[in-house]
Amino acid sequence: QFIIFQIVNKNVEDKETTLSATDFNTPVDEIDLRKIGIDVKEDPTMGNKSEGDIAISDIKKFVEATNNNVRVTRNAIRQTTQYGGYARSVIAKAMQEYHDKTCIKFVPRDPIQHRDYIYIHPDAGCYSLVGRTGGRQPVSLDSGCIQTGTIVHELMHAVGFFHEQSRADRDQYVEIIWQNVLKGANDQFEKYGLNVLDHLNEPYDYSSIMHYGPYAFSDNGRRTIVARNPGAERMGQRVAFSEIDLRKINKLYSCTQAFSIIGNTIKDAIPQAPLQNIPVIPYRPLLPNNIRNRFNGMGFRPQQGKRFGIFG
Repeated sequence: QFIIFQIVNKNVEDKETTLSATDFNTPVDEIDLRKIGIDVKEDPTMGNKSEGDIAISDIKKFVEATNNNVRVTRNAIRQTTQYGGYARSVIAKAMQEYHDKTCIKFVPRDPIQHRDYIYIHPDAGCYSLVGRTGGRQPVSLDSGCIQTGTIVHELMHAVGFFHEQSRADRDQYVEIIWQNVLKGANDQFEKYGLNVLDHLNEPYDYSSIMHYGPYAFSDNGRRTIVARNPGAERMGQRVAFSEIDLRKINKLYSCTQAFSIIGNTIKDAIPQAPLQNIPVIPYRPLLPNNIRNRFNGMGFRPQQGKRFGIFG
């Protein structure tokens, strides 16, 4: 019970707070949340929002903004007081992945400087808006979401990325098996044109931390996504950035530091820790009970800017 309390305690008054240097500097060995009684989905990012874990504002405004080349940037992040020490350390660990491998920096929010910021809190499940939407922008990380890979995935939505299989060219690389898709969930497999989802001149990435798994929103335990080409063994992984994920982030934010990716290691002028080896995913398909709380739009994605705020 003590460990569960240390992850999320919703009996604590919900106030905004900040991560500390201790949260970033204390090594954390992640635990199997299921072993301490926490309900963790096979893929926690398969939630009850549009596209699983994308909470969305207004698709019409989003498409109009991208058509008009509106440029938006992130500023700051804060989190709730309802997270315990373990959760804070895992959230910090996920943010450190961005600090080490991209030019994105999560910085404490200054209420005077930062009108727009990300607010991390334990709502129902794991979800995020896409890109900057303005004001206090929620990212939900409930107890079952406190895993580095899941948090990296949700933050990648916040910094401006859709799911990989939402690309306009996805049908060249995967087939959606519509007869296996949960009734009412077809909209979870939408595609978006280049005016909304920029491929950044990068190839389709089965190993992206942003790709659905092969059983996403299955109604019958059978595959809903089948790869058309070899190399899809890691499709749906929630372990670490892929090489292409990192290239796309650094392109989107016009990173000037010379990052080079060799094999599973990212290098620059200052040697960094190696990327985690991304394992082949042993899937156990789960059948969701229902899909609820649908939204009808998307958030804005940033195209420039490098500094993000964090709790402060």
